[in-house]
Amino acid sequence: MDSPDNGPSESNEAPESEPVDCSEEMPVFEESPLITNSEEIPMLEELPLIKNSDQEPALKSPVKTVRIKLPPTCLQTSQEVKSDQESLDNDCDVGDIDQDIDDALDEGYMGMECTLERGFSLNESSIARDMRMERYSEVAIKYKQGSGMSRYRQALKHFIPVRKPSKEKDEMPLDRTGLYSFISYSWITSLMWKAYKTGLKEDDVPICSKYDMCAYNTDRLEMLWNEEVKKMGKDSASFHRVVLRFIKTRLIIGILIFIFTLTLGFIGPTIFMRYLITWLSSEEPITTGLIWTVGLVLSEFVRILMFGLVWSVNYRTGIRLRAACLGLMYKKLMKMSTLGSKSIGEVINLFANDAQRIYDYVVLGPLIIGGPFVAVGGVVYILWLLGPWALFGMLTFLLFYPFQYGISRLTSYLRRRTVTVTDERVCKMNELLSCVKLIKMYAWEKSFASSIAEIRSRERRLLEKSAYVQSISLAMAPTVPVLAAIITFLAHIGAGYNLTAAQAYSLLNTFNNVVRSGFTYTPYIACLLEGHISLFRIKGILLMEEISPYIGKPRWKSTAISMEGATLAWDAVSLQKRKKKKKKSKNDDASPAHKLLANSSVQEHTDVLFNIDLKVKKGELLGVCGGVGAGKSSLVSSLLGHMRLQSGSVSVQGSVAYVGQQPWILNATFRDNILLDEPFDAKRYYRAIHACNLSQDIGVLPAGDFTEIGERGINLSGGQKQRLSLARALYANKDLYLLDDPLSAVDAHVGSHIFQWLIKGALKDKTTIFVTHQLQYLPQCDRILYLREGQIAELGTHLELIKETEEYANLYRQHMESIAEEDKKREKDSESTIRTRQDSVRSNDSLQNGVHHNSPEKNPEKEEKKDQSKVPGQLITDEKMEKGDIPFAIYHIYIKAAGGYIVSSLVILTFVLNVGSTAFSSWWLSLWLSDGSGNTSVTVGNETYISENIADNPKQHFYQTVYACLIFAILGTSLLRGFAFMKTTLLASSRMHDQVFVKVFRSPMSFFDTTPIGRIINIFSRDMDEIDVRLPMTLETFVQNIWLIMSSLVFVCMVFPHFLPILVVLAIMFAFIRKVFRIGIRDFKRMENVSRSPVYSHVSTTVNGLATINAYGKQEMFTKKFMLLFDENSCVFFLFNCAMRWLAIRLDILALLVTACTAFLSLLLRGHVDAAFAGLALAYAAQLSGIFQFTVRLSTETEARFTSVQRISNYAKGLVSEAPSIIESKQPDEAWPKYGRVSFRKVQMKYRPETPLVLHDVTFDIDSMENIGVVGRTGSGKSSLGVVLFRLVELTGGSIRIDGINISTLGLEDLRSRLSIIPQDPVLFIGTVRYNLDPFDNHSDEKIWSALEQTHMKERISNLDLKLNAPVIENGENFSVGERQLLCMARALLRNSKILFLDEATAAIDTETDVKIQKTLKEAFKSCTMITIAHRLNTVMSCSRVIVMDSGRVAEFDTPKVLLSNPSSLFSKMVAAADSSWEKQ
Repeated sequence: MDSPDNGPSESNEAPESEPVDCSEEMPVFEESPLITNSEEIPMLEELPLIKNSDQEPALKSPVKTVRIKLPPTCLQTSQEVKSDQESLDNDCDVGDIDQDIDDALDEGYMGMECTLERGFSLNESSIARDMRMERYSEVAIKYKQGSGMSRYRQALKHFIPVRKPSKEKDEMPLDRTGLYSFISYSWITSLMWKAYKTGLKEDDVPICSKYDMCAYNTDRLEMLWNEEVKKMGKDSASFHRVVLRFIKTRLIIGILIFIFTLTLGFIGPTIFMRYLITWLSSEEPITTGLIWTVGLVLSEFVRILMFGLVWSVNYRTGIRLRAACLGLMYKKLMKMSTLGSKSIGEVINLFANDAQRIYDYVVLGPLIIGGPFVAVGGVVYILWLLGPWALFGMLTFLLFYPFQYGISRLTSYLRRRTVTVTDERVCKMNELLSCVKLIKMYAWEKSFASSIAEIRSRERRLLEKSAYVQSISLAMAPTVPVLAAIITFLAHIGAGYNLTAAQAYSLLNTFNNVVRSGFTYTPYIACLLEGHISLFRIKGILLMEEISPYIGKPRWKSTAISMEGATLAWDAVSLQKRKKKKKKSKNDDASPAHKLLANSSVQEHTDVLFNIDLKVKKGELLGVCGGVGAGKSSLVSSLLGHMRLQSGSVSVQGSVAYVGQQPWILNATFRDNILLDEPFDAKRYYRAIHACNLSQDIGVLPAGDFTEIGERGINLSGGQKQRLSLARALYANKDLYLLDDPLSAVDAHVGSHIFQWLIKGALKDKTTIFVTHQLQYLPQCDRILYLREGQIAELGTHLELIKETEEYANLYRQHMESIAEEDKKREKDSESTIRTRQDSVRSNDSLQNGVHHNSPEKNPEKEEKKDQSKVPGQLITDEKMEKGDIPFAIYHIYIKAAGGYIVSSLVILTFVLNVGSTAFSSWWLSLWLSDGSGNTSVTVGNETYISENIADNPKQHFYQTVYACLIFAILGTSLLRGFAFMKTTLLASSRMHDQVFVKVFRSPMSFFDTTPIGRIINIFSRDMDEIDVRLPMTLETFVQNIWLIMSSLVFVCMVFPHFLPILVVLAIMFAFIRKVFRIGIRDFKRMENVSRSPVYSHVSTTVNGLATINAYGKQEMFTKKFMLLFDENSCVFFLFNCAMRWLAIRLDILALLVTACTAFLSLLLRGHVDAAFAGLALAYAAQLSGIFQFTVRLSTETEARFTSVQRISNYAKGLVSEAPSIIESKQPDEAWPKYGRVSFRKVQMKYRPETPLVLHDVTFDIDSMENIGVVGRTGSGKSSLGVVLFRLVELTGGSIRIDGINISTLGLEDLRSRLSIIPQDPVLFIGTVRYNLDPFDNHSDEKIWSALEQTHMKERISNLDLKLNAPVIENGENFSVGERQLLCMARALLRNSKILFLDEATAAIDTETDVKIQKTLKEAFKSCTMITIAHRLNTVMSCSRVIVMDSGRVAEFDTPKVLLSNPSSLFSKMVAAADSSWEKQ
C-alpha cells in the first residue's frame, strides 16, 4: 500500500466549482477547486494525470465528473503545443512550475480521476496480499542471542500437555500447541477439513511462524557464519560446521527420540511377537497370550506417536535451516556489484533445487543412525536366538551395508555431475528466454533448441545412470531381509538344528525392522550427500569476493567528488588452464561457448581507468564525453564503488542517485518504480513527473500510474524506461546524481525538456555527472571531461576546451559539421540531434498493455465486453492454480509419454514378479515349517518317537533347493524391475521436457510479454526436477508397496478368513480418510508450486539490478521483500509436509488395528490354525503397520508430485503456437527476396485480442534498394512496423508483400531468415566473440574480421588475449553498451540479407563512430532495402524517403525535401521543434 503523503495535507473543503461549458471534460471529485493560475503552466493539459494517494477512492466508489475551465494550452492539439513549445519555454522557468504545482496541490487539486473514469478499480487480491505482507511485519520478531535454557523456552512449551490456541486466526497454530497436538498434528486438522469442504485459498493459510521466518533464522545463521569466518579465516571456515551449530540441539533431540522409537519397534517382534507365537503352540493359559498381544499392540502404538514427534522436530529444523541458508545467500548477493563467474541461471537453480536438498539434508539425513543401531541390536539378538550359524545370514545381510554405501556414493557422484549439467541447462534457458525476441527475429529457434537438446541429452544420460542405481537400491530394501533369512535358515537347518515358527518369524520381523530402519533410509544417505554438495555450493556463494569498500570522504566540505591518481579495474573472466589429463568425453560435441566457459572460472582484474585526477565541487554539472569504450560508464561505476581500486583514492560526499545506460525496471506499478519504497510526497512526485516529461505517457496507461509494468519494462518504450529511471532518481532527492547517457533514448524535444527542467532546473543545486554522446548539451555544463582509453584527455569549460585543445574541439566541430552537411537548403534543419529511440522491435511505443496514444478504438461498449477478470493496468497474468483432483487425463499423458499402456503394463508385471517371488519365499517357509519333520520317527537309544526337528524331514533337500533358487529369482527380478522402471520414467520426463520446450519456444511474443521469466524457469528447473528425480522415486516405492500390501493382506486372509469382514471395514475407513484429507495435501502442494515463481522472479530481478539497488541503498527493501516471498513459500511447504505426516499418523493407527485384529484372531483360534501359518499372518500384519500408512501417504504424495506433470502438460497443451516454421508448399526460392520490394496494404494490428489497434490501415510501398526513414512521436507505431514485418504479431487486417509474395503465407523461418534486424537493445550470449557473431560456424575468420573492421571493432577485439575466442559473459557485461551494439551490427553484416531493419541501432554510440557507421551501412548495404527508425535527423535527411507515423497511421510519406518544403507538415514541425531545442543549447 502507498505510504501517506508527507507533504502538506490537502484540503477537501474548497467550494464546489461552477460547471462551465468547455470542449473538454476532466473527471474530478466535486470538491476539487478551479485552478485559475494555470496560464503560466506549460502543457498544463498534462497535470490531471497524477493520483494523490491521500484521496484514493474506496473500492467500487462512484466517480463524479465535473466540467472545469481549462487554460488555452489544454484546448490546443498536442502537435500545436509542441510547435509552440519554444514560446512557452521562454515564458516559464522551474520556479514558476514549482509554485504552480504547490498552489494546485495545496488547494486540493486532484489528478488521475480520469483513471477512475476509465474503469480502474483497485485489485482486491492485491490489497489482500499487501495486508498479508503487513501482517508479517507485525508478527515478525528480531533474533536475539540467548544463553542457557532461556534459548529453549519457546520449544519447551510444546511439552505442556494442552495449551490455549492463539486468538489471531492468521497466526501459525503450531506456535501455541501442547504436547498432544504437537505429536498428533491435530493443530492442522481444521485446515484439512476446510480443504475438503470448500478447498483452500491463500487467505485460509496462516502466515509463517515467527520462529520459522527467513529474517529471524538468517540473522542467527549469519551471526554463526561471521563468528566462524572471524575465528578460522575465510579459507578454513567450514559452512558445514556452522550448519551443525545452527541445528545442533534440535538434531540431538530428534536423534534421541528416534532411537527410542527404534527400540520400541525392536521390542515388538523380538519379545512380544516371539512369545505370542510360542504361546500358540503351547498349553499356557489364555491370559498369558493376552499379555503378549496387548504388549505387542501397545508398544507399536507408542512407537507411532514417538515417530510422529521425530518428524515434528525435524520438519521445523529443516524449514529453519532452509530459510536461513537461502536468506543468507540472498543477503550476500545484495553485497555484490556483479556475480563474477556465476550466471543468473546458476543462482536461480541454487534457490530452486538446493533449497529442497538442504531441507532433506536435515529432515531425512539424521535417520541413517537407525541402520547401524538396529543392525547391532539385530546381530546380538539373532546370535542369542539361533546361535553362531545365524551369522552366515547376518554376514550376508551386513555385506549389503558397504554395498548400499557404495550405491549412495555413486548416486551422490552422479547427482553432483547431473546438477552441474542442470545448472548449465537452466542457465541456457534463462539466457534464451531473456533473448527470445532476437532469437525469433533471426529464426534461430531450431539452432538454439538443438543446443538445449544437447545439454538435455547429457543430463538424461546422467539421470539414467543415477536412476538405475537408485532403483536397484530401492528394490533391495524389501529383498535383503528375505535373502538374509533364506541364507540364515538354510545354514541353520543344514547344520542339523531345529527351527520353530516362533524363531523363524521373530527373526524375519527382526530383519524387516533392520531394513525398515536401515535400508528403507538408504535414500537418506543420498540426501546427506546431496545436501553436503548444496552446502558447498552455498559456501561458494558466501565466499565470493566482495569489492573492498574504497570510497572515502573528501577533505573539503565544498568538494563533492575527489579522485587522486585513481587507477581502477573490473573483474574479468579469464581462462584457467587445468592440469588434467585430456580425456575424450561425450560432451566433446558441445558448443564452443560451453567448452570455453567450462574453464573460465579464474577471476582477474583488468584496469580500465588510469591515473584519474578529478575534483568536482558541490552543485557542479560535469559533462563527460568520449568514444565507445573510452571508460565513461566505468567512471560512473567507480563513483558507485563497484570497481576495484588498484591505486590512488576516490572520495564522494553525500548520497547518490544513479541512472544507468540501460534502465532497470521493476515488475511493479509505474508509481512504485518511481517511489522505490520511499514515502509518497505528491509535490515531489509531480515535479519528478513533469521534469521527466512523463505526464502524457501516464495519461494513456490503462490505470494511470497504478498500471503494472512488466519484467524488464516490456510494456514501455526505451524512452519511457529511461525517463522513468530519471524520475526515480529525481524523486529520491540525493546529493550526487550519476547520469549515464540518460538522453540517448529520447527525441531532441523531450531531451531538451529533460535537460532544462531536470538537469539544469530541478538538479541545479545538486552535483551532477552527466555522461552523454549528445554534444549539443555540453556547452551548458559547468565543466567538461573528455575521456580517451580510460584516461582524462581534457578537462575544462566548453570555451576553454574549444580554444586550448584540439581533440575535443575537433570532436565538437565534427559533430557540428555532420549536422550542417545534411540539408544545406535549410539553415537550421540539420542542426539537431534527435533520438526517438523506442523499444526494440516489439512495439512498446504503443504500450503493449494495448493502449495507444489518441487511440480512437476505445469505446465504452467494447470495453465492457472485455474479460473482467483482469484488472485494468495489470499486464502480468496471475499464475493459475488448478483445483480439484488430478484428472485421469494427466496420468494418461504420463503413461503415453512413458511408452503407452502395453509398456507400462509390462513394467508393472516386473513389480509383480519381484514382490511375488519374495512373498512366495515366505509362503514356502511356512509350508516347510508346517510340514515339520514330516512325521519322521527317530530312535534315540531304545526309544522311538516322532521327531519335532525340521532337519529330519525326508523332503528337506527339496525344500532347501526351492528355497535356495528363490534367491536368484528375487535378485533377477529386482534388477529387471529397476532397469525397466528407470527407462520408462526417464523416457516420460524427457518427452515431456521436449514437448513443453518446443511449445514454449514456439509461443508468440505475447506469451513472453505477459509471463514472468521466473515462472517459466520454475517449469524447467523445479518442475522438471520433480519429474526427473522425485516423482520416479516416489512412484516406484508406491507401486512396490501396493503389491507388498496386497501380498500381506492375501496371506492374512488365507490364514484367517474371518479377517475379511474386518478388512472391509478397515478399507472403508482408509478410503474415507484418504479421500477427505488428500485434498488438503494436494492444495498445499499446488500452493507451494505457485508460491515458488515469485521467489525466482525476484532473485532474477535483483541480480539484474544490483548496481541500481546498491546505488540507492535499497538492499534492505529488496531483502525484506525476498524474505516475505520466501516466508510465503516456506509456510505452504511446511504445511504440505505436516499434512502428509498428519495423514501418516492416523493411517498408522488404523494399520495397527490390522495387527491387533490378527493377533486377537490368533489368540481366539489357537489350535484351529497352525502356528507356522499364524506366525506368517502376524509377520505380514506387523509389516503392514509401517507400510500401509507409508503407501497411502505415498499415493497422496505421488498425486501431489503429479501437479508438476499437470503444470507441464498445461503448458504443452494450452499454449498457442506461432505459425509453422516452414510450409513446404509455400517455400520461396533460395534467392528470395531478390529485389527487396516491400508493400503494406491496409495493415491493421493489435498486440493481443483484448487490446486496441496500434496500426490503422497502414499503406505504403518501398522500392528495391530504397533507404526509408521512419519518424514519429512516442506511441506513433514506428517499431510496430518491424513487429508486423517479422510477424512477431500477426495482422488483424490487411496484408504485407515482399517481392510480390504475401508474407502471411510463408513459414516463419522462411520469412525471418531472409530478413535482418539490428535491434535497439544489444543482445550478446554467453560464449565467445566468434560464437556471438557466427553461432553456427557459417563464416570464415576472414569474413568475421572484415565485419569487425567495418564496424570499427577490429582493433578492440584484436587487443583481447584470445581474439575471436575471447569469452563473453552473461549479457555481454565485459563490453560497453556501445561495443555490444557494434558487435550486433557486425552480426547483421555477416547475415547479408536483402532487407535490413534498423531499430535505432546507433543510439548508444558516440557521434564520431556513428558517422563512420552510417558510411559503412551505406556502402555495405547499398544493394539492400533499409528501413531505419530515426535516431538522428541527419540520418533521416539522407534517406530516400521518410515515413512519418502518427497515432498508428502513416501521416506523411515522401522525400525529406518535399516534406520540408511544406511548413505545415508534421515532419517540418518536428524539425522546427528540434531546431528550437538546438538553439536553446
